[in-house]
Amino acid sequence: MKKIQLLTSIILTLLMIIAPQSIALAADDSSQASAVSLISDGFSVDKKAIYAGDTFKLKYKIKNTNTKLDVKNLNMRLSGGDTFTVANDVDTIYSPSLSKGASAQFSKNFYVSAGASAGMYPITISATYEYTEDGETTSGTAEFSYTVQVLQGTTHSAGSSPSLVASFGVSKANLTAGDNFKLNFKLSNKSAQYNVNNVNIKLAGGDAFSILSDVDTIYKSKINKASSANFSKQFICNKGIPGGMYPITASVTYEYVVNGEKQQGTAEFTFSIKVNSKKRAKKASELTPQLIVSSFSYGKESVSGGKEFTLSFNIKNNSSSIKAQNILIKLAGGDSFVVADGTDTISIKSIKPNATVNVSKKFNCLSTATSGVYPITATVSYEYIEGGKQSGSSDLTMSIPVVQPDKVQFQQIALADKTINVSEENDCAFQVINMGQTKLSNGTVKLLNEKGKEINSAYIGNIDAGGQFVSNYTLPVTFDKTGDYKLTLVFEYENENMDKKSIEQEFKVTVQKEEDPFDKTGENPEDNGEAEEDHSNTKKVILGSVIGGVALIAAIVITIVIKKKKHKKGSVKFDEKI
Repeated sequence: MKKIQLLTSIILTLLMIIAPQSIALAADDSSQASAVSLISDGFSVDKKAIYAGDTFKLKYKIKNTNTKLDVKNLNMRLSGGDTFTVANDVDTIYSPSLSKGASAQFSKNFYVSAGASAGMYPITISATYEYTEDGETTSGTAEFSYTVQVLQGTTHSAGSSPSLVASFGVSKANLTAGDNFKLNFKLSNKSAQYNVNNVNIKLAGGDAFSILSDVDTIYKSKINKASSANFSKQFICNKGIPGGMYPITASVTYEYVVNGEKQQGTAEFTFSIKVNSKKRAKKASELTPQLIVSSFSYGKESVSGGKEFTLSFNIKNNSSSIKAQNILIKLAGGDSFVVADGTDTISIKSIKPNATVNVSKKFNCLSTATSGVYPITATVSYEYIEGGKQSGSSDLTMSIPVVQPDKVQFQQIALADKTINVSEENDCAFQVINMGQTKLSNGTVKLLNEKGKEINSAYIGNIDAGGQFVSNYTLPVTFDKTGDYKLTLVFEYENENMDKKSIEQEFKVTVQKEEDPFDKTGENPEDNGEAEEDHSNTKKVILGSVIGGVALIAAIVITIVIKKKKHKKGSVKFDEKI
């Protein structure tokens, strides 16, 4: 019995020790639960395969984890680094509110840099927001990163060698300095033909992350063709690092067998991990104004190379309480745009809280700019009063699509205004000159008759900017009837925007019978009289000769007959020799 009483006393003592701690923890949890935090609730892209030069849409969800407080003035700024550029839009998204416990989906189109190499690249979203608790407005920040894969070139591998791709995630949503977390990643063998053997993975966290109580390598004996393998490793965020994006690099070596011969391959992947700063929430009196581009326009769907256009945009002060003053906006068009009037700087005296000011500036698009999407950057600096004079600045980007006009024409059509012989094959020689800044693709030439019926056609392929095509017996043609023919030469092609276009040029050809080289009908009429007179005289000479000859023959015959008669009478000896 005493043992039972002793055991009961020990249990009660332990409960008394644990209970206050549990209550304290619950209080801490309650305090933390009242604060608002945003998390990423998934993302996707609208294309299975993304290549350099592509445009794609990023869709993502943001969730308000607090079940009691609404989020106000959610402002998100998207950045794709050197690889991705926001396509035909500003780089910010604004949402006036996000209800407690709710998720909202957002999207933005991105353009992949034409020079991007294959790899995994991050798109970062930096968010600022406000919420009100117990009558006090507090600001918060969050940052998310989505990694998008860019594939090499524009053609898919036929499976001649294995290709590894990677995806990843972390076990903790909001990392701060000193936190432990698990990196989970998957390697996929995209080859449908070869297994991958002896896979060695070396992980490196740089200055931000260290592997927790383990080696920095992972080994896998095999990843079968068209299969995936999952891996994980524990890391710790090093103390003292500021908030930001930091990489973990995975260097992979592997082997595969081709026709009985062992081959080696390598791959390297970078996983970008967000580390949050440990900052105290500001009170309403401490909130600073944020100036953003809420909307902009440039007149048309696109800007033509060498043309002038007006860029009009709205600058909004997102602060609900502080006025922005002495605002300076400096515009930069990079290598594609230059300011067409005045200076590149605009001054605004002030922008009230939650107010918007419209700004416009004329730009010239350089004639040397190729078709594509190019940024105009507005560097905004301003001042505000918050316990004294303060200053702020931000770079705002507006993406403008440029389309170069096509400049193409025919030259030196060989049959134009020419005369040719019927039933004789002739080459309709020509030249196509591309005087524009864009490449012409899939070119085809056609020769049409007056009724639009095709006589002949040929595929001539691509013509680079500033280049030409010179035909070489490309369009031989034969006419089986004489007369005047009205023909049309047509060139059909696709420009760099994949628009199908064409040019045409009409010309005339005369078809006649082949001339007889011995025909005298075309000689000088003044010589005809003399020729006829000579011909008449010739006839007279011939006729006289014939008459004289006939008379001579008649005289000889008469003489022979007379001699024969005398011979019969015996008076004269006949001599037949004449």
